[in-house]
Amino acid sequence: MDENTAARRVLTNDEYQDAARRVREAARRSGTTLTPAATDDIVAALLTNAGLVAPPPEPEPGACTALFPDGEGLWAQCEQDLGHADEYHSDGELEWTDDHPDAVPPQC
Repeated sequence: MDENTAARRVLTNDEYQDAARRVREAARRSGTTLTPAATDDIVAALLTNAGLVAPPPEPEPGACTALFPDGEGLWAQCEQDLGHADEYHSDGELEWTDDHPDAVPPQC
């Protein structure tokens, strides 16, 4: 996704929980019990395919709080020091800027 692409819609927590519940129910109907991690992976994949993103998690303390969803809809947190001076962020694999449509800028 480039800087000129429209932002993907981020679901509310209630919308996400409803989607996860429906995935778990569908799995149970076919005789499968999903772990929470498996449910999250499946929901993230389905949402990404539909141009949606799960709600961002709470940032981990001790690092920059900027967040960005990867191509699979999983959120990455900037690994740079809290309060670093520029608007460029990286988690070691992804790089993004505060002005990217999908970015969650750092919380001051």
